Amino acid sequence: MGHTGRTAPPEPGGAQTVDELAARLRALHSWAGVSYREIHRRMVASRRRRGITEIPVYNTVYRCLQPGRSRLDVELVVDIAAALLEDESLVAAWRQAHQVVAGRAADAAIVSVTDSIPADQDSFTGRSAEVGELLAACEAGTTQFVLGGMAGVGKTQLARYFANRLVEAGHGNDLQLSVDLRGFDPDRPPADPAAVLDGFLRRLGVPGSQVHALDLAGRARRFQQLMADRKAIVLLDNAASEDQVLPLLPRSPSCVAVVTSRYQLSGLPDVRCLRLDVFSPAESLDLLRGVAGDEAIAADQTTAARIATLVGHLPLALAVVAGRITESPGWSLADHLERLAEHRERLRLEGSVEPALALSYEALPPEHRRLLRLLALHPGHDFDVYAAAAVSGHSREQVTRELTDLLRASLLQPAAPGRFVLHDLVRVFASDRSRDEDRATVRRDALTRLFDHYRWTAAQAAAGYAPYEGSVRTLVEDPGTECPPVGNRELAKVWLDGERSNLIAVVRAAAELGSPRPVTDISTVIHYYLDTSGYYREAEVLHECAVAVAPDDTTRSRAHNNLGCVYWRLGRYADGRDCYQRALDLTRKTGDRVGIGKALGNVALGHFRLGRYPASIDCFEQALAIFQQEKAERISSASTTRGGLGWSLLRVGRTAEALKRFEEGLRIARQLGDNTFEEAYALANVGNAHVRLGSQRSATEYGEAALVLSRKLGFRTGEADGLNLLGRVQLAAGDPKVAVGLQQEAVELTIELGNRAMTVELRNDLGVSLMAADRLDAALDEHRLALVVARTLEDRYELARACRGLAEVLDRQGGDGTAYREQALKLFVDLGTPEAAEIHAS
Repeated sequence: MGHTGRTAPPEPGGAQTVDELAARLRALHSWAGVSYREIHRRMVASRRRRGITEIPVYNTVYRCLQPGRSRLDVELVVDIAAALLEDESLVAAWRQAHQVVAGRAADAAIVSVTDSIPADQDSFTGRSAEVGELLAACEAGTTQFVLGGMAGVGKTQLARYFANRLVEAGHGNDLQLSVDLRGFDPDRPPADPAAVLDGFLRRLGVPGSQVHALDLAGRARRFQQLMADRKAIVLLDNAASEDQVLPLLPRSPSCVAVVTSRYQLSGLPDVRCLRLDVFSPAESLDLLRGVAGDEAIAADQTTAARIATLVGHLPLALAVVAGRITESPGWSLADHLERLAEHRERLRLEGSVEPALALSYEALPPEHRRLLRLLALHPGHDFDVYAAAAVSGHSREQVTRELTDLLRASLLQPAAPGRFVLHDLVRVFASDRSRDEDRATVRRDALTRLFDHYRWTAAQAAAGYAPYEGSVRTLVEDPGTECPPVGNRELAKVWLDGERSNLIAVVRAAAELGSPRPVTDISTVIHYYLDTSGYYREAEVLHECAVAVAPDDTTRSRAHNNLGCVYWRLGRYADGRDCYQRALDLTRKTGDRVGIGKALGNVALGHFRLGRYPASIDCFEQALAIFQQEKAERISSASTTRGGLGWSLLRVGRTAEALKRFEEGLRIARQLGDNTFEEAYALANVGNAHVRLGSQRSATEYGEAALVLSRKLGFRTGEADGLNLLGRVQLAAGDPKVAVGLQQEAVELTIELGNRAMTVELRNDLGVSLMAADRLDAALDEHRLALVVARTLEDRYELARACRGLAEVLDRQGGDGTAYREQALKLFVDLGTPEAAEIHAS
C-alpha cells in the first residue's frame, strides 16, 4: 500500500469550507511525503489508464495544494488524494467531503427574494406601543430598524405588520423587497449577502450577466445607487449578523429597511433598535381572545391567564394554544391547562414553546399529524399544495383541507398566496416527531415522492418554456402526482422563477441522501431555462452537484456539457474547455452518437474562441455529419452547430460557404417552432454573411428581422447583435454617423449584460465606424479598450483587430502605427485569416 507502519492518513471529514478542505489535503500531502512531480506523474498515469484525455499540467496540481484557494475542482481533489493514498477504498471520503463543502457554499448562495411584503396574519394583536414607537420614529426620519428578540417572540409578524402599515402610507409605492436571511435555520446556512443582492438587483431590472460581473462591494454600491430617491421598503428577516445585513441596506432617506434578528445588531449605522419581550398578561389574553374568541376566554379568564403564564407569554406558543382551543370546543380551559402542564415534563425545545406545540399536535387527526411531520422534511423554505400533496402521497383536495386546518391551528404560516411555510421552531418540533414516529423507510419514501414531483414538474415546465427542446420530456417518467399548470412559456416561467431555490434545495438534499436521479434529471431539464435567464450561479451549483453524483457516463457527460456552458458564460474559458472535453470523452464511451455530435460542437466552440479555426471547422463538420447520419436534424444543436461552423468559415474567408451554413441553420431553427432564440441568432448570422458579400439590402432585411424578434423575446444578446449588424450595414452604405449610433447602443447593451467576449468584438466594430466618421480620438479609445479586454480573454482575433484599428487611426492622426500594424499582421498570419492579405495589400 506504500504507507505500512505509519499513522493513519489525515481524513477530510468535518471540513466545512474550501480553506479547511484544502488544509486537510495539504496535511495528506505532508503525511504521504510525495513530491509534487510524483503526484503529477501518478495522476497522469491514472487518467491515461482510465481513458481520460484531459491531463492537468504540473502547475495545476501545485496550485491546488497551495493556501488561499477560493474553489477546488472535485476531480482534481479526488485524483490528488488517490495519488497520495494509493488506496481506492479511502478516496471516496474525499469526494464526499468536497460535496459537503461545495454544498454549504451552494446552499448559502441559493436565496429566494420576493418583490412584495408578506401579508399580515389575521390574528395579529398586541404590540400597540411598539407599533406606535416605530411609526413615530419613521415620521421623525429614521429609515433603518432592527427588531430583536428570542425565537417565537413575534419579530417577523411585527415587522410585516409595521411594513404593511408603511405601504398603506405610501412609503413603498416604488418598490417592496423581502427576503428570509435564514440566520437561524436548523438545516441551511445563512443566506450569502451577495446572492441576496443578486435577487434585489434583478428585481430592479439589472440583467443577471451584469450582476455576475460585480463582487459583493460592487453589488452593494449598485443597489444603493438604484435605490436612491425610490420610495421603497426592504424587509430583511432572520438576520444572522451585522456583516450579513450591512451590504443589504439601501442607505437612502427615501427607503425604509426593517431587519429582524435574535441578536440586537446595534453596531449597524444609523439604526433604531427595538428589543421585543414576551407579551404582557393583558396582551396574552388579547391574543387568546382574538384567535379563540371572547366567549371561550371569558368563561374562565383566571385559567386563561394561567395558560398564558405556563407558556411564558410567548406569542408563538400563545397562538398555537389559541388555535388548539378553537379546534376543541369540547375541552374546557382547565383541560388545556392540565395537558400543557403534563407536556412540560418532556421538553426538547424552549420550555414555553414545546408544551403548546405538543398539545396542538396531539389533538390533530392522525393524517394531519402525519402531514405536518412530512412537511418538515421538505428541504426548501416554502411550498405549494402540489408539493405538499406529493410529500404526503394524498390527493390535492385532501391536502388542501389539511393545510387549511394546520393554518387555523397556527402550526403553519402563509408565505404568499397559495404558498406555506413552517416556523423554524415548528419545523424542529415536527422533524423530531418524524424521527420518533416515522420509520426511516416512510421518511425516505416521502422524500422520494417529493423529489419525483419536482423533477417531473420541472421537466414539464422546461418543455413549456422551450417546446422545441422536446427531448427533456422523455428524460423523466410521470410519477403520477398532480402537476401545476406549466404548459406554456408564461406559466412555465412563473413556476420556474418561483421554485428555483426549492429545486436547488431538492438537488442538494437528494445528493446527500445518495439519490442521484433527481439531481441529474433536474440539472438536465432546467439547464436551458437557467442559461437563457442568466441564473449562472444557480446553474453552476446545480451542474457541479450533478457532475459529482452522476452514476454513469451518459449522465456525467450531460452534466459536464451543461457545466461547461456555465463556465463559458462566466468567462472561465479554460474550465469550460476542460468540461467540454470531458463530456466528449465520456460520450464516446457510451456510444451515444447524437450526444457525441453535441459534445463535438461544444469542443469546436473552444477551438473557435482560441483562434484554432481549422480544428473548429473539423469538429463542427464531424458534429453535423453525425446529426445527418442519425437523422437528428430537427434539434436546436443542428441549427446552432451550423451557425458555429458558419462563423469559423467566415473567419478564414470562406464567405459563400458560411452563408450556406447560416441559411441551413435558419431553416432548421424555423422548423423548431415560431419565435425561438435560435431563429433570432440564425437571422443575424445570415445578415452578417450578406454584409461580407456586399448584399446590403438582404443584410438590412435579416438584421431588422433579427432585431425585432430579439426584442420580442427579451433576448438582449440578440438585440445587441442585431443593432451591431445594422450598424455595419450603414457603414457599408456610406453613413458612418448612423452606424455609430446603432453600434454605441449595441456596446452599451453588452456592457449591461456583462458579456465581455461580445463587447470586445463590438468595440472594434464601433472603432471602425468612428474612424470613418472622423471621430479619431473616440475610435482610438474604443480600440484601446478592446485591446485590453482581448488580452485578458486571450482572444487573438479581436486582439489583432484592435491592433489593426489602432494602427489605422494613428496613421490618420499623423502618428506612427507601425508597431501595432506589425503585431496585427503577425496575429492574422498565425490565425490564417484574410486580414493578413489585406494588410499586405495596403
